[in-house]
Parts: sequence; structure tokens; C-alpha cells
Amino acid sequence: MQVECAQDADRAAWLRLAAEVEPLFGPMLSDPGYHRALEKNIHRGTALCVREHGGPPGAPLMGGLLYSSCGCKYEIDWLAVAQRWQRQGVGHALVEHLFGLIHPPAEVVLITFAPDVAGGVPARCFYEQHGFAPAEPGPPNAAGITTQVYRRVIGRPPTVRAVIQHADRFLLVLHNHQRPENIGHWGIPGGQIDPCDTDRKAALRRELREELGVKAEIGGFINTYPYGERLHHVYHVRLSARALTFDRQEILDHAWLTLDQVAALHAAGKLHTGFELAAITASQSRSRF
Repeated sequence: MQVECAQDADRAAWLRLAAEVEPLFGPMLSDPGYHRALEKNIHRGTALCVREHGGPPGAPLMGGLLYSSCGCKYEIDWLAVAQRWQRQGVGHALVEHLFGLIHPPAEVVLITFAPDVAGGVPARCFYEQHGFAPAEPGPPNAAGITTQVYRRVIGRPPTVRAVIQHADRFLLVLHNHQRPENIGHWGIPGGQIDPCDTDRKAALRRELREELGVKAEIGGFINTYPYGERLHHVYHVRLSARALTFDRQEILDHAWLTLDQVAALHAAGKLHTGFELAAITASQSRSRF
């Protein structure tokens, strides 16, 4: 089964496939936005398809997938398999082909049907079989059907991190690193997302409770940074109190530093990941709470 990048000649066959799934996906053939999105994806090479019997461009399609990417984040925007070709590995071939294009660390995100949609059970099972896990609720789709976000991490388990500011100073900590090359390097608080965590914000609240002994109000998302084959998701955080109780098995020291002092540590190679300065700088231009 050959996965190819769709060509302009495939557009009519693609729209015939889209017509099959409109009852679940919502109007597409009458939606100029969908036509523009299809054209854009075809021209940038992010429309994947499987043609019947390995035929040439323009042949009937067994299935198709549209995706987008921004840095280390990939999104499956649309995936459909023709009814007569379902349960024959077409969807598997499309998703696995996409995985083969991705260099870790990365995260793949999609929106599929919510648990209360009986007709969405096969789609949910399909994505879970491919390593995706259910996350936060998504918006209703164009057909008015409830949805849910699914995510899959490619690479090592991700972490969540906090930019914590008081007046003009930012909290940096010395984690008790096991690798010699990381000893003495400053970072921002946080840690790895565990399977027991219900979502990223819950993971960060747990980490800050364990490391700093405080309740934290998680604010706006700042950015995701790749480092060490992991993705690191960074948020604004407001503490319930300035008095901190450190877990000395995890945190050896802490400091409240100005942006200039953080920049000096960055220039001296004394920051752990190297994205701390970028995250703190970005935090100043984005909504916090």
C-alpha cells in the first residue's frame, strides 16, 4: 500500500472521499474554506493519500490525510478512509507514514469524536491503538458533534515548567541533577509529566507542590521547547505564597534573578537547557492569567 503526496489531479477524487464523511465531519464540498485548505496542503506537500491499486494521480482514493506542523508540534487536521476500504490498513498506512516524517522530540495532536458520540468509537480506538491518548475536550466540529483532543508524544516523556516572577525578578533553581554535565546549572522549576497526571496543568501543580511546597495558580501557556529528546511545556505561574519549602532531594538552591542576571548566566553557559532565557523573555510579551 503506497502513501503518496496528493497532486492537483487528485482534487476531484479527494472531494468524492470528503463527500462520504460529511455526515460526521460537517459540510466540506460547499465550504470554500475546505477547498482553500485542500489546495494549500496539496501545494505544500502536506496532503497524503492512498490511491486505489496504486493508480496514478486522479485515480479513486482509498484514504487521505491532511496535516500541519509548527516547530515540534504536528497536527492531523483531517483523516478519512473510503467506506469500501475501511478495516484494510489504509488509515494505519497514512498515520505511520506521517510518523516516519517526524523527527523527535515532537508532539502529534488531533481532534476526534468525544466519548458520548457512539459513531466515534472506531476512530477513538484507532487513534489509541496508534499511541494517542485522550486529553482535553475539543470544540464542536462543523457537524455540531462533540469532540476531544488526542495527543501522542514522540520521544522521551515531556516535562512542564514554570516561569515564576516577583516584581522584576524570576525564580531559578538548582535541581539535583544526576548527570555530571548538568551539575551547577540553573533552570526553571518543574518536572516530568507522569501517567497519573490528568493534564499538563495538573502535572505542573503537582511538581511545584513537591519541589516548592506551595499551591500554584497556572496561568497562560508560554511555549514548547525541545531539549534532550523531550518537549518542555512552559507556563506562567503565580504562587499562593512567597515562602517556599524546598524538597532538598530535588532542589539544592534557588535564586530570584533579574532578566539581566538570567542573561548573564545564559551567556556563561550556566543554564540547564538553554531555553530558560527565551521562555522568560517570551513571558514578558504574553498574557499571563
